[in-house]
Amino acid sequence: MTKYANVRGLSRGLQVLRALNAMENGRATSQQLSESTGLHRTTVRRLLETLVEEGFVRRSTSDDSFRLTLDVRALSEGFTDDERIATVAPPIMGRCCSAWCGPRT
Repeated sequence: MTKYANVRGLSRGLQVLRALNAMENGRATSQQLSESTGLHRTTVRRLLETLVEEGFVRRSTSDDSFRLTLDVRALSEGFTDDERIATVAPPIMGRCCSAWCGPRT
């Protein structure tokens, strides 16, 4: 299997999205996001402008803060409850089987 290089810009953009999502009221300035992520303020601003252009973030004209748009939710629409159950259930079922059936001999 071929190993591909990490796309640093994408990683940083996701880091900004996560940080914005974690902010109180889901809103923050580029300076606050820079402090939260450890990324340079200019980098954060460029990432935010890209996210605005792509429709995932909007900018408030009144206080120059940024917040997520509903388009962010569309990113999770392909992830269904079936995938969540398939991810979460096996370890739980294994523990339950061990508790109910005892250790295998």
